[in-house]
Amino acid sequence: MSDKVRGPYGPQQVIAPGYAGVAPPKGWVPPLGGVLNLIGVYDTDLGAWVGLPIEALTEALVLAESRHAEDRIDDRDKKEATIPAGSAVGEKKTAEIEVPSGEVWFINRLVLTSPAESGPGVGDIVKVNVRVSRWPENKAYWPAAKGTAALDTYTIDLPAQGELGEELRLLGGDKLTLEAELTGAVAGANLVASLTPYGRKGKRLVE
Repeated sequence: MSDKVRGPYGPQQVIAPGYAGVAPPKGWVPPLGGVLNLIGVYDTDLGAWVGLPIEALTEALVLAESRHAEDRIDDRDKKEATIPAGSAVGEKKTAEIEVPSGEVWFINRLVLTSPAESGPGVGDIVKVNVRVSRWPENKAYWPAAKGTAALDTYTIDLPAQGELGEELRLLGGDKLTLEAELTGAVAGANLVASLTPYGRKGKRLVE
């Protein structure tokens, strides 16, 4: 057999559309169970093999997303909300952290700070909370905002028991919104609250 026929690695093989290296003609559909191998799972309730549910594939892709750390999310993503001096009780300010289009974030910790009152006994107390746009009605994380006359730091360890028990997955366009509200007395100075997320940017695979 000549080199032109058998090639450098051995005799040529006759292969059909559907195999690696062969472009099928337009509109060609391989026979199920022939060239294609069906993917299925055993349904213990039905006692039969069924086609792989799309939910199972989606869960696997989300897991794969979380294993790719394409960037770090930390205090460089911190946002602040300032209640100006002279503001009346009930004044609210917000600050948003928005996930850029096409990205997926896995947040494992949120740190909120509430400023101390502007002076001893002034009583201008700022309370803070954070809203998650992906949740129904842009739900706030805590049922009631938190803050005292002192400088307070609140750390939410999201995967911990008693919190979410899991990282918070956010997609492009999702927002974390810091809310700061003045209570107690007129602000005697600028009062600054903050929100800092910690986590990583994953590899976007699914919606």
